[in-house]
Amino acid sequence: MHILLRTVFAIGITVVLAQLAIAQGRQGGPPSPSRDELLSAPTPRTEQGRPDLSGIWIGGVPGVQEGPYARSGRAFGFAGADTDSDEVGSTAQVRDGNFYWLEIDQEIIIKSDRERMPLYKPEYWEQVRWNEEYAYERPTDPGFGCQEKGIIKRGFPSEIIQLPNKVVLLYGSAPPAIRQVPTDGRSLNSEDDYEGLNQLGGSTVGRWEGDTLVVETVDFPDELVWYSTRGWPMSAATKITERFTRRGDVVTLETTVDDPAFMTPWEVSPIERRVNPNPNALFPLTAVCIDYDGNSVSGDRFGARFR
Repeated sequence: MHILLRTVFAIGITVVLAQLAIAQGRQGGPPSPSRDELLSAPTPRTEQGRPDLSGIWIGGVPGVQEGPYARSGRAFGFAGADTDSDEVGSTAQVRDGNFYWLEIDQEIIIKSDRERMPLYKPEYWEQVRWNEEYAYERPTDPGFGCQEKGIIKRGFPSEIIQLPNKVVLLYGSAPPAIRQVPTDGRSLNSEDDYEGLNQLGGSTVGRWEGDTLVVETVDFPDELVWYSTRGWPMSAATKITERFTRRGDVVTLETTVDDPAFMTPWEVSPIERRVNPNPNALFPLTAVCIDYDGNSVSGDRFGARFR
C-alpha cells in the first residue's frame, strides 16, 4: 500500500511539474516582440548598402493577416480545436457550424474581396467555374500529384540568401524549390524567346528600387499553373512582379500579377515575415509529398483545398 501511495504521489508530482513546465513555456520567458518593435529594429545592410534580405524567415508578425487568401481564424471558419468532435480540424464558425456551409460562405467571402481573387475577363468565366466545380473531384489542378505549385501558391520563401550579383530564394514546402534572381542588370527574355518549360517561370530578373528588391518573372507554361486550388488558371503570357522590402526585422512581400486573362492586374494581399532570431537556425525540413494517386496534392490534402 505504501509503495502504491508513493508511486501515485510521484506520478502526481510529475504531472503537476509537467503542467507547470508547459504553462511556463507558454507564459514564461520574454514576451514576443510587437510588430512596431520588429519594424523599429535596426535594418542590417550589405557592403553595397542594400538592406540585407538574408535569413530564415518565419511567420508570427503580430496583428498581420497575409497572403493571397488572407483570412482570420473566424473568417476561415475555425476557432480552436474541438476535442469533442470527430471532424478534421476544429469547430466551424459559420451558420450552423457545419462544413457544408463553411465552403459556401467562404466562397462568398473570397469572391467579394478584390485582393483575394483575380477578376477574369468574361470569356474565361466558364472555364474558371468548371474548374471550381470539378477540381476537387478530378486531378485537374497541376498542383495535384506532387507537382510544382507556382509562385503565388509558394508565397514567401523559407530562406533568402543575398549575394552581390544575385538573390537566392529557397522554399521548404513540398516539393522543395530554388529560385535564382540575378541582380546584375540583365533583361527579361522577350516573348519570342519563351519556352514555357518551368512552372516558376523561365526568366527571372531582379533590380533594386531604393530599399526594395523588385523581382520580375515571365515565361510560364500554358495551363500548367493555377493560382489557387479553387480553379484560377494562369496564362502563359503572365508577368509576376514581387517586391521585397525589409524594415527592421520584417520583410514585406507585395506581389502584382499581370495576366492577359484578367480585367486588371491582381494586387495580391501582402505577406510579412520576421527573421528567425536564432543565429544557429537551419533551413526548415522539407515535408514529404507522396504521389499515391491522382488525388495526391503537395502538402495537406484538407488544407490545400482552402488555399
